[in-house]
Amino acid sequence: MLFAESLYSAINAIKANATRSFLTSLAIIIGTASVIAMIAIGEGAQNALNNEIDNLGGRVLSVYASQRKRGGVTYGSNPLIIKDAEALRNDKKIDWKITPSIEGSRQIKFGNNNMSAGISGHWTNYFDIQGYKISSGRNFTENENLARKRVAVIGPKVATELKTSPRAMLNKELLISGVPFKVIGILESEGSSGWRSPDDNVYVPLLTASDRIYGRKTVNSISVSISNDQNIEEAMVAIEQVLRRQHDIGPGVDNDFRINDWSQYSDLRKEATAIFTILITGIAGISLLVGGIGVMNIMLVSVTERTREIGLRKALGATHKAIMMQFIVEAMLLCLLGGIVGVILGAGMFYIFASFQEWTFYIPLGAIIGSITFSAAVGLFFGIWPARRAAKLDPALSLRYE
Repeated sequence: MLFAESLYSAINAIKANATRSFLTSLAIIIGTASVIAMIAIGEGAQNALNNEIDNLGGRVLSVYASQRKRGGVTYGSNPLIIKDAEALRNDKKIDWKITPSIEGSRQIKFGNNNMSAGISGHWTNYFDIQGYKISSGRNFTENENLARKRVAVIGPKVATELKTSPRAMLNKELLISGVPFKVIGILESEGSSGWRSPDDNVYVPLLTASDRIYGRKTVNSISVSISNDQNIEEAMVAIEQVLRRQHDIGPGVDNDFRINDWSQYSDLRKEATAIFTILITGIAGISLLVGGIGVMNIMLVSVTERTREIGLRKALGATHKAIMMQFIVEAMLLCLLGGIVGVILGAGMFYIFASFQEWTFYIPLGAIIGSITFSAAVGLFFGIWPARRAAKLDPALSLRYE
């Protein structure tokens, strides 16, 4: 009964001073909105990163050429070639998928428009290894690779840069360095991935790129895909053994290639994102405490303004506990309402951000409950001093207060 009366009194007091109550709660609103938005953005970034990794279907290792060293002294290099990739593919110790990549850029033309684009050559399993999908048309075949056919799969942004639509280019010819290539497939939009976007590239069969475009047998990299349940260290050792044998590297001589496990960078990125989210959320949480100080100050002013009311209530028999309850409930209600409005505002901010990033809109329930609970706790903590001050007022002096 005491709580119900205190709640009713608090609601009336907030209504009577609506503008002041809103301004008092504003810091709580901003703090809660910031906390919700930051937690949601952190979760969204984690989910987006997890989806990227899951789309790969496993862990992808990348092999690159590097300088050959002995005793810390560089004495030459040995580039990766197509036969190195074939040797890895023929090795059956590990169940893996292999695709080499020849990369570069060339001028391409379609109709009256032209652009400089990345042209990369791969085996037919490249899109499967990278987790890319073809939205229209088809992938090139192994026979087309062996026959050095002039066929290409393009990223959707290539058509945009050429001022046309992907469907308008399907089954049409574009010119790569003046040589006609038939567009047989359109890649589904993948978005930016690190420093590059697969949407901007043109993809051709590996041997077509090797013989018809770049005129070389060396490859820029070799991608090795293994399933998530396989041991990454064993796979790296197996790659090392095959390539050392291929390159005739003797004991005591350093590798002339390097193996990158990109999933390690993803793990570091996850940790960095989590730390950043905690840091920003903590900073945003400080504004809740600042808001609590503001609530305390306004409640102290309210005690002064309502001195006669408090004296009258005490004269009519209100207890020390009842007076304290009245002001604590009012402070908590101000912060609680601010927390709820802040959650709605923060969710709205994240919804807009997620729409631009094409992320799934998701806010952890724990973040919502935690933010509102913390707001109420701030009100409780910072409402105690004004409540005690009100409860300690002398009734006789209060009734004479002007």
